[in-house]
Amino acid sequence: MSHESSLSEWPSGQLQAVPLCPVCHSAARTLLHEGLTDRVFYCAPGRWTLYRCSDCGSAYLDPRPSPASIGLAYARYYTHDEGGIQFSDLSPWCTRFPAWREGYLQQRFPAYRSQGPASAWGGRVLAQIGSARALLERDVRHLPTPGPAARLVDIGCGSGHFVRIAASLGYQAEGLEFDQQAVAAAQAQGIAVAQGALPDTWLDSAAFEAVTLSQVIEHLHDPLAALRDIARILKPGGFFWLATPNGQAHGLKRFGPHWRGLEPPRHLAVLSPTALTRALAACGFRDIRFHPVGPVTRWFYQASLKAVAGLPHDAPLSLNSQDQHEAASIDRRARRDPKQGEELVVTAIRSC
Repeated sequence: MSHESSLSEWPSGQLQAVPLCPVCHSAARTLLHEGLTDRVFYCAPGRWTLYRCSDCGSAYLDPRPSPASIGLAYARYYTHDEGGIQFSDLSPWCTRFPAWREGYLQQRFPAYRSQGPASAWGGRVLAQIGSARALLERDVRHLPTPGPAARLVDIGCGSGHFVRIAASLGYQAEGLEFDQQAVAAAQAQGIAVAQGALPDTWLDSAAFEAVTLSQVIEHLHDPLAALRDIARILKPGGFFWLATPNGQAHGLKRFGPHWRGLEPPRHLAVLSPTALTRALAACGFRDIRFHPVGPVTRWFYQASLKAVAGLPHDAPLSLNSQDQHEAASIDRRARRDPKQGEELVVTAIRSC
């Protein structure tokens, strides 16, 4: 039986109308795609309609699953996986000279617990190689050097991969995760992860020097409430890091309803650079900066082509030479202008 022939409807009465953009609250919009289905994990029922906000440029579902029913979309989701990509592995400088990578991290983070031999000289060399430095900074989420007893929370942390990294950099790091399986996997490894979610984190106000949020905001029913809660738990001047699919990505134009960044109905709203900038400013942040995301386009292309072919998300697929060239070109463009990447990586400071 094919994935499409087994498609069922979302439960009656468990849909929520979204007449206004969930990011900027504008009613002006255009139809982007309709008849969308879950072509990533093939577990979520329903067909979905996606609109483009004419004001801020974000894409959002209307109608969408209600908060009470959204769990149906996560039957085969993978937040409990233990692994995590290390972007600097994509740099030949870092892979050929691992001691240089360790030296760079020791210079950036004096409290860093080295994972092997470190070369201070090599670290200084890597700091001068822009491509390698950008990948290393993505690995550590562009975090500032922590002061004594600086606290960090990674919200939506899965099984705690980045919590462990942040702790090695010198932060008092902890995680917050909605998925019970992921929390159990983290705790089994001795990683400080508790169950919880945005926008009501129950965390203390002004308690953290840093908050990170990777691939989470697109899943939330109220992204503005989430950003306000993050501002609440940060100390004045605290650091915020966010990564999310780019609602203006080239891949969305190329692959349309099959673009991996859409992932209906788990992704309720896919924000544009304009929307993200406005939302952060409105929720109490300043010094908003977009950063290079690293060479992620190849992954987005592979995942999107799997959706086109109806393949499982973990099926092997190789790009042809034309797609490889196009993906590399987009990555180069995004190094010059991070707002043109398949993802958006943004940092901001909580206003005083």
